[in-house]
Amino acid sequence: MSEKNYLQNELEELLQKDLSTWTFMQEGSLDGIWYWDLERPENEWMSPEFWRTMGFDPAEKRHDPAEWQDLIFQDDLATALENFHAHCADQDHPYDQVVRYRHADGSTVWVRCRGMAIRDPAGKPIRMLGAHTDITQVKVSEESARAGWRAADKANAELRSFAYSISHDLKAPSNTLDMLLNELERHIGADLDAEGRDLLDMSQKTVGRMKDLIDYVLEYTRVIGMEPKFEDLPLNDAVDHALQNLRADIDATSARIEVEALPRIRAVRAQMNILFQNLLANAIKFCPPDRTPRIHVAQAADCTQDRLKITVQDNGIGIPPGSEERIFRLFQRLHGHSEIAGAGIGLPMCQHIAMNHQGEIGLTSTPGVGSEFALHLPRHMIV
Repeated sequence: MSEKNYLQNELEELLQKDLSTWTFMQEGSLDGIWYWDLERPENEWMSPEFWRTMGFDPAEKRHDPAEWQDLIFQDDLATALENFHAHCADQDHPYDQVVRYRHADGSTVWVRCRGMAIRDPAGKPIRMLGAHTDITQVKVSEESARAGWRAADKANAELRSFAYSISHDLKAPSNTLDMLLNELERHIGADLDAEGRDLLDMSQKTVGRMKDLIDYVLEYTRVIGMEPKFEDLPLNDAVDHALQNLRADIDATSARIEVEALPRIRAVRAQMNILFQNLLANAIKFCPPDRTPRIHVAQAADCTQDRLKITVQDNGIGIPPGSEERIFRLFQRLHGHSEIAGAGIGLPMCQHIAMNHQGEIGLTSTPGVGSEFALHLPRHMIV
């Protein structure tokens, strides 16, 4: 065991000799001190800070346990007394709990209450020294955050229900319309003039886009409603899964995709598969037709102590300045359907998946040169 630092010895001596040092420490770092005579339990000294934390004038309060026991929530008093008796019986049992008091103005004060029994030579508890730490603001912030999450969960549930209902209800009539147009083409297609042929083609393409959009919306609602089952996942597995699903697109464009070794993280496998499939599909799709897609997936070298960064780089058409945020909004597109197909759902879905993993997706891009999408995750996700 290492020897005491000389400053520790010096501070202990100072506390014994100079009362102002002790006063500074307990006023500056605690929200109340109490010292209880267990041999005469009707006597308990409470520091002025103890009462000021509760909103009372210390001069109006007696040094009597009944004073504070009338203010503490009764359920919490029962817990505190249970821990008190357990600590007196066994010094290794900690006297440490969060309790609630009624403030003078009627509000609730949340306090972390800790204590230590002072024992005689035979080990019998004869005094109890305790300290309070006011954690009300922490508890208020926690409750505010919980309320926010509850509201967000409710909004997401309503969104999922609405989107699924609308998409499901539209799927049947869109399939029927597609079937009718195909039947119309079979019956009169040969008799149509050029203008009629164009109108029929446009109708079939429009219905096709409608069906694709419905499928995209159903996929989006499935992702945001997916129960997050986290597991140890090598990210290379998620990338490989995406590449297998994109094999036809890769072969059609002769895309060159390089994937470096990626870390193993705690993640939802299905969601990570979807995320990489969307990022890689976009990298292939948004490449000029006269250019071979080149894509590089790697763990970035500029990861920090707190953040993990996985990048997907491409040599595509890039994103115009000022549009970086827009592409992550639902149904927002930068190109017409006649230029590049899509629904404006893939990237918002990727961002939602990243948020489900306590992260986000960033973007840097140069028009005409390419883009880099970066998945930022907390480093503690690495296993």
